[in-house]
Amino acid sequence: MLDVHFKTSEKDRREPMRNQISTFTWTIGVLLVTMVLCDPMVAAEEKLKGKTVNINTATVEELAQVPLITPELAQAIVAYREEVGDFQFIEELLLVEGFERKLFLRVQPFFILEGLGGEACTC
Repeated sequence: MLDVHFKTSEKDRREPMRNQISTFTWTIGVLLVTMVLCDPMVAAEEKLKGKTVNINTATVEELAQVPLITPELAQAIVAYREEVGDFQFIEELLLVEGFERKLFLRVQPFFILEGLGGEACTC
């Protein structure tokens, strides 16, 4: 019977460990990136907790302070309001270019409507 022995190099023995280390490093990286990206949003939500913004009177700067509302989207909200007039329903935000339903559901608690005969509406 032929007895064949294959020599395993040190490099071959270390390869599985390198793959595990690479996977671990990648996982830690993803976690860190997630924490960095989510932290500002959580901080902004905490800062505005209990506070609301009137979409009929808010400036671009005030709207941009709402979590997930970019300065560009805030400008689009103000431009829509100037063109069409005061919002009658909060859902009208969905008519603003760039405002999607998923975003609306996340930011709706931060908005109120005033300017309809002086009455506040959190629709």
